[in-house]
Amino acid sequence: MIEQFEEELRKEGKSHLTIEAYRTDISQFQEWLSGTLGYVSETITETDVREYRQYMNLQKKLKATSINRKLKSVVLFQRYLFKLGICKEEVQLQKVLLKHTIHLDHEVKVVEKQELYRFKRTIEAENNKRDIVIYYLLFGTGIRCSELVAIELDDFYLTERNGKNNYSHVLIRNGKGSKSRKVNLNAQTVSSIKDYLVIRPTSESNRLLIGQRGPLTRLAINKILDKYSKKAQLEDKVNPHAARHTFCSTLIKSGVDPKTVCLLSGHSSVDVVYRFYVSSNAEDKQRAVDGLQI
Repeated sequence: MIEQFEEELRKEGKSHLTIEAYRTDISQFQEWLSGTLGYVSETITETDVREYRQYMNLQKKLKATSINRKLKSVVLFQRYLFKLGICKEEVQLQKVLLKHTIHLDHEVKVVEKQELYRFKRTIEAENNKRDIVIYYLLFGTGIRCSELVAIELDDFYLTERNGKNNYSHVLIRNGKGSKSRKVNLNAQTVSSIKDYLVIRPTSESNRLLIGQRGPLTRLAINKILDKYSKKAQLEDKVNPHAARHTFCSTLIKSGVDPKTVCLLSGHSSVDVVYRFYVSSNAEDKQRAVDGLQI
């Protein structure tokens, strides 16, 4: 039934990555259910979902956000089965989500200033124009890795900024949730793109980033970042997600309005930006109490 469910998701315009996430969540649930029951069952009940929630919470010790995300996938699949008449009653999502959890301060992982300099310096020392573009696009736009590898040559609008509203930007055509957005580019990023386009290998593909075997994949991007992380002798490897967090966090700390950060980064809402970035980290809180005169 998962295959038919996936087909329905495709018809709704869900992205490949979203569908893969649903498949993984549902397959894990089905594996747990058959192992718990001792046989394979096509039906899913509210009790099944509640028990699975307890299993993830108490035995797997997953975070509340991860548990609720997986539960949403299972409930969406259950609704599909209900419409087909396989399940007798539709499970209500709000009744099964994990509630009353203690939310500790969520501190996103960013690349600290000194490590970022070492990382950037290592890449520029290699003078690989393509890898320099990767650095500036990740840290200068906050785009996701999937968005980075999907960028095509026609998605850029590069200008010398002669007019008031004549800004360079890249068009992200199929972001998360199949949403498109324009992301402004600063002078350094524009310069790196122009330098790379001069030496970009000839390819049948219109994708921006080309390797020896064709367009770069997400795996290739991560391998490139891993290589430079090791060369720079960083304590933690740099990855696209950390670059995205660094971009957003840097803008917020520079006083940029959260709504602008939301529009640039493609976050689903300003609330998400507030939750992740408009908050004090452990160092900020310690500095605050250290300076307290009592």
